[in-house]
Amino acid sequence: MSLDIKENTEVKDKILEAATSLFWRYGTRSVTMDEIAKEIAVSKKTIYQYFKDKNEIVCRVMERKHDKQMKEMRELESSADNAIEALLKVSDFMAQTFAKINPSLLLDTRKYHPEAWELHQNRRDQIKESIKGNLRWGIQDGLYREELPLEYLAVLRIEQVELAFNGKKFSPDQYELVKVQLAFLDHYIRGLVTLKGFQLLETYKNRKHHD
Repeated sequence: MSLDIKENTEVKDKILEAATSLFWRYGTRSVTMDEIAKEIAVSKKTIYQYFKDKNEIVCRVMERKHDKQMKEMRELESSADNAIEALLKVSDFMAQTFAKINPSLLLDTRKYHPEAWELHQNRRDQIKESIKGNLRWGIQDGLYREELPLEYLAVLRIEQVELAFNGKKFSPDQYELVKVQLAFLDHYIRGLVTLKGFQLLETYKNRKHHD
């Protein structure tokens, strides 16, 4: 890689990292190109050398974040001994991620950045297949009920996660995003498990409580 290409890549990465930090804290609507430039001490003109507009930055930020999160979730799933442990590990990771996100982020993206929202929606298929894989694993090991409708439950789980970001339903002034997500998860997983799965779930919960 030539020095010029390397330098350009580094600048581009810094812009995206700065934008990610700001979007995660404040949502996308209120963050300006000037604020992104100020965050890394460059001119707004420099940013426009790498990105056409704010919408392109939002698209690239969402793309990078999704790819990184999917990679980390796959690693967590691979390190788990069973489907319940995998689900809990991924959910803990998601809770830590959600704790850093302004609840308006998804709403802003949907309303003001249709291209980025379309990217987000397209990636849902990957997430859905991952959820269905977890369901099959749990059924195979006797931890989840055999008659579970995989497609419906995978869609339900995705909708649960996104519903918690809906400020009209769960105002940030009244509800903590992480607590809402954990309540949804508890409801979801209890509807999946067999007696064997429930006993294992309680074992993990007790272990976490004592930790």
